[in-house]
Order: sequence, then C-alpha cells, then structure tokens
Amino acid sequence: MSRTQSVDPSVSRTPIDLDGTNKPTICVLCSHNCGLVVDVADGKITAVRADENNPITEGYICNKGFSIGKYVEHANRVQYPLKRAADGSFERIGWDQAISEIGAKLSDIRTKHSPRAIGLVGIGGQGNHMDAAYGLGFLRTVGSKRWFNAFAQEKTQHALMGQWMFNSSPATFMHADAEHTNYMLVMGTNPKISNRGHNATDLFKDLAKKNDCTIVVADPRETETTQTADRHLRVRPGTDAYLLLGIAATIVSRELVDYEFVQNTTLQYEELREVLSQVDVDEMAKRCGLETAALVETATELAKSETASIFYDLGVEQTPFSTLVSYAIHMILSITGNIGTKGGNVFMETFAPAQLDEGKVSAPEVALASGIEAIRALGNLGMFSPTLVPEEIMIDHPERMRAMIVEGSNPILSFSDANAWREARKQLDLMVVIDPAMTDTARLADYVLPTPVGYEKWEIALFPKRYPEIHTQLRPPVVPGPSEALPEPEIYVRLAEAMDLFGAPPAQLEELAANALDPNGAMMFLGTAQQLAQEAGGGENHMLFWAYRTLGKHLPAPSLVGIWFQCNLNALQRGEDVLRTLGPDWKDKNPFEIGAELFRRVLAHPEGVEIACMDPDKNYEQHVNWDDKRVRLAPEKMLDEMRRAIATPAAHDPEYPFVLGSGLRTRWTANTIQQDPTWRKGRGPHCTLNLSEADAEKIGVETGDQIRISTRRGEFTLPAHVDRKMMDGHVSMPNGFGGAYPTGTNGDVQREGANMNEITDTTDRDPITGCPHHRYVQVKLERYEA
Repeated sequence: MSRTQSVDPSVSRTPIDLDGTNKPTICVLCSHNCGLVVDVADGKITAVRADENNPITEGYICNKGFSIGKYVEHANRVQYPLKRAADGSFERIGWDQAISEIGAKLSDIRTKHSPRAIGLVGIGGQGNHMDAAYGLGFLRTVGSKRWFNAFAQEKTQHALMGQWMFNSSPATFMHADAEHTNYMLVMGTNPKISNRGHNATDLFKDLAKKNDCTIVVADPRETETTQTADRHLRVRPGTDAYLLLGIAATIVSRELVDYEFVQNTTLQYEELREVLSQVDVDEMAKRCGLETAALVETATELAKSETASIFYDLGVEQTPFSTLVSYAIHMILSITGNIGTKGGNVFMETFAPAQLDEGKVSAPEVALASGIEAIRALGNLGMFSPTLVPEEIMIDHPERMRAMIVEGSNPILSFSDANAWREARKQLDLMVVIDPAMTDTARLADYVLPTPVGYEKWEIALFPKRYPEIHTQLRPPVVPGPSEALPEPEIYVRLAEAMDLFGAPPAQLEELAANALDPNGAMMFLGTAQQLAQEAGGGENHMLFWAYRTLGKHLPAPSLVGIWFQCNLNALQRGEDVLRTLGPDWKDKNPFEIGAELFRRVLAHPEGVEIACMDPDKNYEQHVNWDDKRVRLAPEKMLDEMRRAIATPAAHDPEYPFVLGSGLRTRWTANTIQQDPTWRKGRGPHCTLNLSEADAEKIGVETGDQIRISTRRGEFTLPAHVDRKMMDGHVSMPNGFGGAYPTGTNGDVQREGANMNEITDTTDRDPITGCPHHRYVQVKLERYEA
C-alpha cells in the first residue's frame, strides 16, 4: 500500500504520494521546460528521465534537467513565515500574524500616500506561472500598476514593435519558423547551449544536414552554433544595430525589397527608405569589424532567399540600441515579405488567447523618475523593466514607491546594480519577499513568506511551446513541500481578504459552484459572477478571487480556478483553432461544452496536451490587427533611433577599455534558480572570466590566475579562463553566481563565483524600454595579487 502525506488544501485537496515512479513533470531551469518523469521515494525525487510521452519536447532533455532534485532540497529553503526583529535577525511567526500585519501596513501606505506607492517585483519565477493572475489581480485592485518583471529587462521591445508595427496582441511571440526556413540569420544566441527554440540541439543538427537551408550566425564568439553554420559573422560586441542597419540599407539601395508585399501590405515605405538612404554601409561594416562584402552578401542572400527568418535572443536584447535592434529585425522581415508566412518569422501563441484589450488605448503607466512607459507584454497588462526600481523608490515624489512585494525573483542577483537596490531598500517602509528560498534579496526583507516550489504544488508554465500547435502542461505536485509553505495564489487571496479588497464571495456563487464544472453550470456561474462583479464596481479580478473561494473548493487545488477560466476563454475566443484540435465531432457544441472538455483534457494529461492549433495559412491575417491589415514600417520613434544610431559609433571608454558580456550561458548556469552550488558537476571553477589569448598576455595572466574586474559601480575578482574562441577586447562571464548559501547552522555562508550585478549600472540601459546593457558592460581588467 503506497504511503501518502496530507498537505494544506491550498496546495492539493488530495494527499500526495510519497513513493512512485514515472511521475510526469517538467524542468523549470529554463524557458524550454523539457518534459520529465521522476521517481519518488520517501517524498524525495530520486531519479529523473526525459519524458518520451511529452507531446511538446518528445524526450528531449539537457544535462540541467537531471539536477532538479537539488532545486527542491537545499539548505536555503524557507520553512515558515519570518519577520525581521528589531536587532535585524528573523523570528518565526504564524501565517495569521504575517497576513494581518502585512495587510495593515499595505493599507496604511495606500491610504496615507497612494496606491501607486505599492509595487510588485517578479511574478512567474522558476517557470511557475500559476501566480500571475492572482498577483496582478491583487496589485490592480490595490490601485497600482507598478509591476516590474524580469521579462521587461529582456524582451518587451519585441512586444512594443508588435504593437507599433502590426497592432498585434501582446500575448503573441514572434519566432523564426526554423523547421521550414531556407535562410536563417542567428543573432545573440548560442542555441546549442542555451536551448533557445524548440529542442534546439536536435533542430540545429537537422538544419546543418539540409541542403536547402543556409545558416548565418552573427556572434563575437566562436560557439557550438557557429561551428556548424554556413557563415560566421564575427561582429564586435554591441554592434548588432549597425549590422542590421547595414543589411536593411543594402536591401533597399540594391532594390532587393519584396515590392509586391510592400505595396500590398505595408505603409510608410518612402519614409523608411529616406532614412535608410542616410546609412553608410561601409561605415556600418567597419563598426561591426566586418568586410563590407560579408555584410552585403548576407543582405543579398537573405533578401533573395525563397524564405528567410531571423532567430534572436538575449545577446541582442541586452545590448546598446536594443529597441532599434528589435525594430530592424521586424522591419527587415517585413520589407522582404517574411512576416507571418511559412519559413519566415511567425506569430506564436500560448495557452492564453491572443486578444487585444480595449483599454490599450488608454495612457500607459509612466515611471516617475525616467518617464519610461510601461509596455504591455505577455498579455494586456503593462510591465516595467526592473532596472527602474531603485530610482522609483529614491525619487523625491509624493507617489514614490514605499512598499515592495518581491515574488519569485531575486533582484540583488538578477537585476542591474545590486548596490543601488541595497540603497533603495533603506528608503522602503515595507518589503515583503514571497519565495521558496532565503535569497540574498530575502535577507533584506521585513517579512519572508515561504512557498512550495513547482514540484510541490499544482503548477503551469506558459512559455510558448510549439507551432502551429498550442500545447499546455498542467502539473500536479510530485512531492510534498514544507508543511507551512503556501502557494502564491493563496497568499495573494489572504492579503486581499485582510485588506478587504473584494468583500466576501456572494452567496449565489457558493450555491452555483457545485455544478460549475458542467457546461450549463459553468454558463450560470460565469454569467452570475460577471454580473455581480459589475454591480460591485469590479471586473475579472473580482470574479477570479471570488471563484477561488467558491469554485476552488470543488477542484484538486483552488488555484486551478485560473486554469478553468482560461479553458473557457479558449473556447469562447479561439473557437476555430480549438476545433482544429478537438475534431469535427465538436463542431456543433457550445463554448461551455468545449471549455469543459478542454479543462478535462488538461487535468487528464499531466504530461502535456494540445488544446488548439493555429492556421499557418492565416498567420499574418489573424495577427496584423490594423483595420487595413498593413504593416506600419516607420514608427516615428524608430526613425529617430535610426538617426541616432547612424550618428553614434559604439561607446568606448579608455579607462574601461574591455567589453564584458555578462550572462554567458553554459551547461551549468540556470539564472538564479538553483541555490545549492553542488548541483554543478564536472571540472570547475564554473564562474570564470573568459578572455582571449592576446588579452591574457597583455594583462599578464594565465588560466587560473585571479583578475580584478571593475567599473565605476564596483569590482570583484574571478579566476581567468584563457579562451582562444574569444575576440580581443571582449570578455565574458556567466550570471546567477555569487549568492549566499549556508555552510552550517551558525549562520556562515559561502559564495561561489561573483555576482555580475555588483558592477552593473541601472543608468546603462535602453532609453525606450529600460532594458539593461548587460551584454555591453565596459570594464577595466587587472591582474590581482592577494
């Protein structure tokens, strides 16, 4: 007879098996979320394998996935709620006290200062996204729109271009249709290591074998991906904008434009052509460190190819002119007819239907200190780059941030300028950290609230999966977590109740909830909830929080109310795509019957399941949402950015003459998710400064020698790793290192490697989005003698 353990009903209403084999789940260590099966003994993960039955990753896995047990079990786990005492130490408290005190403090700040004085940093940490609807629903109902998310220090510029150029839903992603392309320009990524894209190692092996596909990689380094490419454009770091401007100018000046596409489906070509005529292609090539012929040949091949795509990631997203880079990618794809078409770049969707909110026309939230606007991404709610947080706290303004909730995030390690964050923290009236681990950020908090990790609760990862199929994978808990840890949705619901944000759930919903899993019952529940929410002066957030306490009683965990809502939204808002998956037998069913079936399938398939399928032939038509269906080629702000880039060579500081690309992906990096440094295997050290042979000789170091790396914001030392694949003047180091990890019971900690954000600067960022320039940090290098 198998053993089980009962847990808090907010985690799971049924006991969790302590022993078992082949339990389906995922790897949460990167956004690829490879499907896994695990064996469990005595409530611990004992074996990990790739899940051959997962319809998304189909048995694909990298070395990192085998280490998830270390993510679950480690010495930094927070076991119970903590409150900072007067002497700076933490004391154990109960949940009722924690929620009551935090709710009262938030209410006081909200009343005395402003709802905007409350900010939320995080959401969606560790590939666990069940928290999103509840955390953002709580924040919006408090009356604040100050949401700072890691996605906004990387990728919001793409969502912005989608809105400016295509009027596309911010819930969509633009991605290369790599399986069908004849030509692919790869920028800012080494997918064979980073796993960017679908089953990236397998994908690039297959592409290398194809006779009708050319792969060109632009990268300062020689990488695993450049080794099998048809051409390696070894551009200088930080010059991606110049490369793309040179390519675009070549395409236009040599009349390689797809004129039929441009004339029939775009606007503003003449305005674009006029600015591109100012681009000196020879100068752009020179700035990149390329021969003009190589740039021109790449532009010509891309434009003339039957289909062409651009495959991009962090290396071009955290670099100077990163918003211009995104624009140039979308613009080049547009003028060559490779937008929303097979073999080009396509709009991908996720479990959340790609809808446009009518509220998008209202003025976006604006950062007080910088004037940078929030950008709608991952949905219709605006987010800010976390790079802006310190100044939003320290500014002299009546609505400055005074309370900060940090959830699923570790700003001290993850975001620019750790010292600025520490200084800003001193000016907060309240700091609450919601996290499974006692991170470096949690050590600064007033309250630390523990949550289960994604293997100890019901969870879902909402990253885009495949194309044109739309999959999702709802995961039940596979092991029990700390007995006093509560899921994030439960924490937000309790805080909302403590602040009386929604009032008690109406009695009518209590009565209707028992039958809400049936189609007719769902229709009654949703209709009544919507009416009651409107009468209460609320909307979807009232519906969600009320349903959590009413309908949630009838689900395996109350947090699944959000998934139930999404299944019904899929049935109502993407009917044709859902029917393409369910088949003709469902054609005459009403949306609530379809929604019930989707919810049944999602629950029944913890290994993942297809819930819809896009029509590739209508990709452009369904996602370019201007009334005239024409791409806007020349947003005014982007014309200005092109002019600025044309006039501005790459920055060079003679006092800090080397360019550090911080955030190097290796087989043993996982952002800041892993706490226990013993998860890394093989020969170390794993955190080194990689530099060329010539630079090592200039500084006087060999592999293993210590180097001092400094900027105007700070310094640290790392062991050198002399790497012949590095370009002279360009150095690199991984991210995710330098966090505190206990070495015993007396409070001592160890730190492996260095935290790159001890030397980054919050002001070194894109002026439009606030995305930091982590891949272009100007540094000084010196041999270090202890």
